[in-house]
Amino acid sequence: MFYSVKTLNDIGEREAIRIIKSILSKGLESIGIGDDCAAFDIDGRYLLVSTDMITASTHIPNSMNPWEIGWFITAINFSDIAAKGGRILGMVLSLGLPVDTSEDFLVSIIKGADSCARRYKTSIVGGDTKENKELTLSGTVFGLVPKEQFMSRKGAKVGDIIAVTGSLGKAAAGFLAMQKGCSRDFTRDLFQPTPRVSEGIRLGELKVIHASMDISDGLSSSLYQLGEVNNVGFEIWLDSIPISNRLIEVCDSQECIDNSVLHFGGDYELLLILPEDKFLEVKHELDLLGTNITKIGRVRRDLEILLKDRNGVYTVLPDLGYEHFKHR
Repeated sequence: MFYSVKTLNDIGEREAIRIIKSILSKGLESIGIGDDCAAFDIDGRYLLVSTDMITASTHIPNSMNPWEIGWFITAINFSDIAAKGGRILGMVLSLGLPVDTSEDFLVSIIKGADSCARRYKTSIVGGDTKENKELTLSGTVFGLVPKEQFMSRKGAKVGDIIAVTGSLGKAAAGFLAMQKGCSRDFTRDLFQPTPRVSEGIRLGELKVIHASMDISDGLSSSLYQLGEVNNVGFEIWLDSIPISNRLIEVCDSQECIDNSVLHFGGDYELLLILPEDKFLEVKHELDLLGTNITKIGRVRRDLEILLKDRNGVYTVLPDLGYEHFKHR
């Protein structure tokens, strides 16, 4: 008898996480696998913990310098805390380094990580270093948020609006520019993302956000993750999505622009679900921080995720965002 053995390439990262979650005991954490952070209930506050890892083969192109590598690993960890409304306590950074790594390369990585930490008024407080065949970095970040200010992924209600901070397509513009040999200025947002830490804190303080996550793997992927956990669907208005000017400049077609803002990812903006009557209040508060927020859709009872195109035609939005193990 022959048995079919599935591989991670068959099931993808998110199914792998579901399997892991089904096995692990929940311990004492109040919130565990399935949100941007684990959250431990400590005297009326949540201690937030999140970890993210990057490797040379999946995240670090040759044109990315070591200072940018340090910034990147730090920023993407901070973004998870931001999505929950937390204040960052600090981060530990572990490095797997090939034996031929130069001292200057190591110093630049640490300087980049330190620069990002200082930008957000926190620090790298420790970590680990090991010999490894491939350059690998792993950050674990810690934060705090009052329980009533915690912004979970779960809580969306039918009729709520969907909104995003900033603009989408900045990272895609950097990637496309890198492929086309354009000016290195285009890659800044790809290699040095800006986590919305101050914005997340203020949003949590307002106590009006029903659901929140950061957009790391693409808008479509993020919507499917939120839809699953909330047992709802969405309609997204393509014409309303705020598009990076850099993306418009580097793309040679409307199809390129649309696919990039819907599926590329790497922007680390906040994807928010909130009552429509609270939108102007939220917009005012974020305007004070110099950050735009845009309505891009609505929560539906039906579980489908629909895209309204520029002609007013609705189609099912495919889940084409990045997923580890599946995209090679």
